[in-house]
Amino acid sequence: MGLVESKSEPPPRVVLVPPLFERDHRGRSRMANSSYDWLFAKPALRWLFHDYIDNNAHALLRLSPGEDPRVSITARFHSSLRANKGRNVVVAEQNSGSMTLRYQVDPGEPLTFMDVKVGKQGNVAQARACYFDVANKWGAFGSIPLTAGHSMSPVFGLRYSSPLVTAGGMLSPTEGKLHCLWLAGRSNGFTAGVQLRPHGPLSKPLQYMQSKDVSQMSRDIADHLSYAVAYSPLPSTSYAGGKGTFTAAVEVQGQKQLVVSFLHHQPVQRLSHNPLEHQDVVGVTNYLDVGLQVVSQLDSPEACNGSDGSGSSLQSHAQAAELQLAAAWQANKNTLIKGRVGTGGVSAALAFKAWWQPSFWVALSGGFDFRTREPKFGLNFGTENYGNIRYERSQKQAAFGRSLVQRHVALPEDIANEAGEGLLVQKQDLNNAALLGQVQPASNQYM
Repeated sequence: MGLVESKSEPPPRVVLVPPLFERDHRGRSRMANSSYDWLFAKPALRWLFHDYIDNNAHALLRLSPGEDPRVSITARFHSSLRANKGRNVVVAEQNSGSMTLRYQVDPGEPLTFMDVKVGKQGNVAQARACYFDVANKWGAFGSIPLTAGHSMSPVFGLRYSSPLVTAGGMLSPTEGKLHCLWLAGRSNGFTAGVQLRPHGPLSKPLQYMQSKDVSQMSRDIADHLSYAVAYSPLPSTSYAGGKGTFTAAVEVQGQKQLVVSFLHHQPVQRLSHNPLEHQDVVGVTNYLDVGLQVVSQLDSPEACNGSDGSGSSLQSHAQAAELQLAAAWQANKNTLIKGRVGTGGVSAALAFKAWWQPSFWVALSGGFDFRTREPKFGLNFGTENYGNIRYERSQKQAAFGRSLVQRHVALPEDIANEAGEGLLVQKQDLNNAALLGQVQPASNQYM
């Protein structure tokens, strides 16, 4: 009998899918705060405009024991950096920091928890607890200061949150003050909300009623009332794998500012030109974030400069709109590049992350302040060992592989595009949430 010659098939052409640069742990304590501050893509905009690119020194530590993931510790350090032109050095000033020890009852449901926070600035120490009933969609929360003689006071709140509606309030019983009231709803991609922060005693409405000064009460309410409306094809509170996120929002803050915001997050696929990769790699998925925000002052010229019309230069400065544009590009699992330009200055940052256990990252930033005409520098460092690792794909394709960087089989369009024979055709995205690390509790959709 003759030997049968076996031919091994060549390995399939693949496209790399790196994890998102940040682990998924944002919004764990949102049920202990006003929902209004978490809607309208506000957390994503704060990340885009400030994280890694803020020209100061920051250090962050997030650790949780593998034996009990219900316990976690978070430590933060912040130091303002200022360039000393005379000595050509960067000086650190206004140091602050905090540490939070947290316990949550269910490792898979972070909305019911208790924590203790100690801060360096002002020797702040407080205990906080939050309970949220997922079945009935209501919750209660509160915080109590642990240091005597401090300006902080106990604050308690009640809330109702569902995927479509949220309402709640916060008050301080010892001071007799109402801190916050909010109401928001979502339907067909539109989100609308209103929030009142009166910062006054609970007896103040009764005083208005007794004096019959309803007009003054209306003016005070309008001065502390904020309302916003946003449109997003997907919920703006979380990213959905591969489909991209688009949010456009308009907000009026206390009849003082008009804020117009835009955010677009999109996973895209590009050709792989890395000589260190295997020859079977024809593409890699990148994550792009672009944000634009315009803040216009709504105060009247008389309120800024008086009714005599004097101070025209000050008036023009007070009424000038502030604009900032930012973009973030995650090229692979290790590298993130961010840039920001606006009326106040220009900044850029380069971040590197090593996916060890625990993982760590370091980011360097630099910029120039147009107002002070001085350069600025920043340094960010952090380490963590908990949080869900998530992926997003720009196409609907199957994935395989056990390494951190997932791979999916390249389509004929990908191979043709790599050979320069055709454009990349965008197809329906893959909706396997478990494969993308996006399995989250149902309450994550609650407002």
